[in-house]
Amino acid sequence: MCKVTIVLPVYNVAPHIHATIESLLLQTFKNFELLVLDDCSTDNTVEIVRSFVDPRIKLIVNPSNLGRAGTDNAALEYVQGEYIAKMDGDDICHPERLARQVAYLEQHPEVNVVGSFMQNFGASNYLNRYPAKPVDTQVLTLFTLPTGNPSAMLRASLFKQNGLRYDPTLRQTEDYDFCMRYIRELQIATLQEPLIQYRVPPNSQKKNILSERATVSDVVREKFLQDWQLSYSARELMVYNSIAMLKNTLQEISLTEVEMWLQKIVRHNEKKNIFDDLALKRGLGERWFEVCYMHKQSRLNSIRSFYRSSFADYSSVRLGKKAKLWAQMLLRF
Repeated sequence: MCKVTIVLPVYNVAPHIHATIESLLLQTFKNFELLVLDDCSTDNTVEIVRSFVDPRIKLIVNPSNLGRAGTDNAALEYVQGEYIAKMDGDDICHPERLARQVAYLEQHPEVNVVGSFMQNFGASNYLNRYPAKPVDTQVLTLFTLPTGNPSAMLRASLFKQNGLRYDPTLRQTEDYDFCMRYIRELQIATLQEPLIQYRVPPNSQKKNILSERATVSDVVREKFLQDWQLSYSARELMVYNSIAMLKNTLQEISLTEVEMWLQKIVRHNEKKNIFDDLALKRGLGERWFEVCYMHKQSRLNSIRSFYRSSFADYSSVRLGKKAKLWAQMLLRF
């Protein structure tokens, strides 16, 4: 029985799939199986996968197009590993990825998901960072993905014994929906190094995708508020979604409204506890900084608002980023 099952859903990734599979076969950790699930590709993706001669590769062709969530669910029937490593068909793995994640899960039985930083390439060179500890990743889930989905390794028991599933009706943002619906069950850690190179397509290709993701994410957050029994007005929901995605609508709300909403979350958590209190204040402090940094107020209003709030006391934003806030505000003065 293998230790790790890599689940690799693919759809029309012929230009990239060879490099992706090569990066997996070059892993220093060898005890794995690779499930490649083709979701009815119309290019020659399947032919390229079949060109690899390695007994660890198992190709499964979906009878109909299921989407990412449906394909991830369908893969569970074939999984033999103790751990499930997620992967996208156009990304590249660091050779030590599996080894380091397996070692972490072996050493931390309280953690059931471990991800890593992700280094963008292609149309972006941004480094996607995530908190290291589960208490902090849980708070980040309030706003966005707590770790990089293609970098995640999960205990198979989450699905096989606990019955967790992706929502097959979603074609985008199924990963965020999964993390939010199971926010109480998932204990997610992130290795503080980029073990995945994440391909970013040209802007012309991703505009519609990003719009759909933003819309679904708004629905996911609203469902969470309802489940948590946190009451909200239409205006508060707009504030919440604006600060979560750092949208253009951020300029349509005041920093006073933002702080009031964050304080409301803290008070509600005291009654309906989900989050560690200190981790929640720390995470909200970091979000407060991001909002103040992005908000286009005149003169020094943003920086004054940031430091006047109690959330500034909990913010652990890096010194260099705080210096950028000062520089930005001085330029506006």
